[in-house]
Amino acid sequence: MAIKTKGVHHMAFLSRDMDETVRFYTDVMNFPVVVTLQLPDPDPFPGAVPGDLGGAKHYFFDIGNGDRLAFFWCPKDELVPTFAKIGAGNHIAFAVESGAELEAAKRHLIAKGVPIKSEIDHTFCRSIYFEDPNGITLELSVYQHPCTPEQPFLQDPEPTPATRKHLGDKQEKFLLRFGERGNATVLSGGNAAERANI
Repeated sequence: MAIKTKGVHHMAFLSRDMDETVRFYTDVMNFPVVVTLQLPDPDPFPGAVPGDLGGAKHYFFDIGNGDRLAFFWCPKDELVPTFAKIGAGNHIAFAVESGAELEAAKRHLIAKGVPIKSEIDHTFCRSIYFEDPNGITLELSVYQHPCTPEQPFLQDPEPTPATRKHLGDKQEKFLLRFGERGNATVLSGGNAAERANI
């Protein structure tokens, strides 16, 4: 059985300044913020995607047609001034229709000899991570929450000033509060036994 995707779930890039990034994509491009994540420290998903995600902010913008553009701001990763010219991408996620499709895709990848790096329930979506032959991190993901301008998934209790301005009263109305260990559960890979309920 072949993997069935329904397009891009999200493209994840790096940001040198999340507030500046939010201002540009909300004010200039008119893309609403639909997910805000403040990741715990240490890195909750070591090895799932490139970089040290400990303490990172991870925000998603709705770019239309159900597609999302995401950015990481990683306080522990120092970016060279030309980082965007030499590859600012972190990973690409392809959307699948359902949890059953995600499980079928996982079985397909394993049958084809593709190692699964991690399987993570992020609460707003569930994902599996693997690499292409070039070492590029790929993700297959299914939404478990609407993640729309009308019903955003907001987990960052201290969003950047531009994000707070953009969200207005949605910040308090939709803010989800999780324990200090965050909202995701590592189901396999990335020290799953040590990092359950991240």
